[in-house]
Amino acid sequence: MEISQEEIQVQVRFVTKQTEYVVTDTPMIVPARLRRYGLSEIINHLLGFEKPIPFDFMIDNLFLRTSLLEFLENSGLSTENIITIEYVESMLPPTPLSSFQHDDWVSSVKSFNQKYFLTGSYDNHIRIWNTSGECLQTFIGHNAPIKSVSWVSIKDDDEFSFLSASQDKTIRAWRSSLEHNKYISLYECIGHKGSIESIAVSPSCSEFASGSWDSSIMLWTMEIPENSDDDEHIKVQASSKRRKVNKKENILTKYPITTMNGHIGSVSSVIFDDKDSNKLYSGGWDHSIRIWDVESRTNVDVKNCDKVVYGISYSGKSGLIASGHSDQVIRLWDPRAEDIAVVKLTLSSHKNWVTSVSWSTKNSFMLVSGSYDGTIKIWDIRSKTPLYTFFKQNNDKEKENSIPKKVFCVDWDNDIILSGGEDNQLHIYGSKNIGFTKNEK
Repeated sequence: MEISQEEIQVQVRFVTKQTEYVVTDTPMIVPARLRRYGLSEIINHLLGFEKPIPFDFMIDNLFLRTSLLEFLENSGLSTENIITIEYVESMLPPTPLSSFQHDDWVSSVKSFNQKYFLTGSYDNHIRIWNTSGECLQTFIGHNAPIKSVSWVSIKDDDEFSFLSASQDKTIRAWRSSLEHNKYISLYECIGHKGSIESIAVSPSCSEFASGSWDSSIMLWTMEIPENSDDDEHIKVQASSKRRKVNKKENILTKYPITTMNGHIGSVSSVIFDDKDSNKLYSGGWDHSIRIWDVESRTNVDVKNCDKVVYGISYSGKSGLIASGHSDQVIRLWDPRAEDIAVVKLTLSSHKNWVTSVSWSTKNSFMLVSGSYDGTIKIWDIRSKTPLYTFFKQNNDKEKENSIPKKVFCVDWDNDIILSGGEDNQLHIYGSKNIGFTKNEK
């Protein structure tokens, strides 16, 4: 006599890394027809919660998106074995908040305390935006597309300091005042022989690093060159804050304190360890991720793969490096591991180059990625499948046969996710309830 699917049962053991939600790990029998909702009811009952909390469930590092029975059948697992199910607090999808129009492609985005947003564009300009969608200031000085921007500091919601890097082979340091409606081009960094693809400021804000198409990494101090007279370099905006300002030719020149060579081909991304100003990570077109000792100026370790590295991000919470590649894959690396070719985890879902990755600053398991396939994906590294995939092109859904607009850059700052790309827009998403435990909220 055949048993109907309604009658099939399976033994499961529930486990979680979120200590506030731990239940007994004693195996129990549940109907195999249960999906997330039914399993979530069981966990809430075991926890004794009057107000239910939704949970997500993983089996063998894959999120459950079907019934238990369907999952087991598709995975070739037997219903007679005890199935270990890991559960986490359910993660709500990101909420689109705003889109800010630019005159050309948006190549780099950075958020500061979820209040101010810095963008670099292929129109050669840098802009500062607020949460209301107002372009507070536009900065002119470079004569080629901007490839990277990085905040240095903000004082009293008025004085802004940041860096910009360009295909014109220079880096500029800027300081602006909203109250006085002016900005200063502090100095211009000269030394690279190719487009500067990435810049990163050290945690101490005393140094910054740059990676270039010329295969080199250069280190620079944050100090303003001697004999500086800021008044000579001030560019005052008349009337509207949105009005662009004409460039003044006179500007101080700054040179690197050292050049670090090791990559063969373009250095696509550089980033400091958020807890150690003496440790720098880089990724390049030579298929390598390199670890540098800043003080000794030496390449102390190399991680190799077989594809171009486009963007990297380091998480101080997990201690892992995430990298995006030309084979559509995201790779996770442990910089502490001694083996040069061991990848801790690969994440596959994108359909084109993965150009940018950014770890959540609040959760050690979460990261966001952007790709030439026109999508942004939210990942929980406890699963090999993305939590959410979404398009955002001019506030319209992707048409089935349309060519997707490439995503060039992403940034995850606390509860805010930024993206920019070929659609000429800065997109802002709210991520307040994505994957945060009670202790992290």
